[in-house]
Amino acid sequence: MTAATVLPVPYVTAYEEESVALNLTFIGDTWALNGLRLSYTDPTDSDRDRDVLWARQKTCRAGRVLYDEMHTVRQKECMLGRLCQVCQRPALDPRTERFTWVFHVEPPAMSGRLSKPPICRDCLPEAITVCPYLRREAHVYSSAGYGVWGVKGLVLSPFGREPVWRDVPRDDLHTLEFTLARALVGYVSELRRERV
Repeated sequence: MTAATVLPVPYVTAYEEESVALNLTFIGDTWALNGLRLSYTDPTDSDRDRDVLWARQKTCRAGRVLYDEMHTVRQKECMLGRLCQVCQRPALDPRTERFTWVFHVEPPAMSGRLSKPPICRDCLPEAITVCPYLRREAHVYSSAGYGVWGVKGLVLSPFGREPVWRDVPRDDLHTLEFTLARALVGYVSELRRERV
């Protein structure tokens, strides 16, 4: 009898028991551009960051691992702190002064938006070995840095239109008032192909 293989779980990965009900509503707000803003029915001071409503999640790391889903708080922490999405250590390569990114498809351009945090060079080989997407095809690039572009989230309408998943730039204040953010979106430029 062989023991079950236990796969390493990247730091940004969500777990089933971290999900919570998202009871949302629109509230009147004199500071909102059109007088309304998306909110929880039971708002708390920690719901908003940079005046954007963020999806709530527990941080217990328990239950079934949801490999295809990133945990909102941990993703944002890694993006802002420039931390590795796998081990949570600094992602900057001290030898090159660059950040490393790994993609399971070829990036369409050498500059653009992304919501995945960087990965440190130490975690890169194991990530490629363990992740089924990266085992099939891995494209490694680096950048000198990155900046905050906006958020990825669900844009709801107080007027009955269907909600839409989209990237919202941080200067689109009107849309941000109706957005439930699920991930921070960064902007990278001058990506450079790297050897594994």
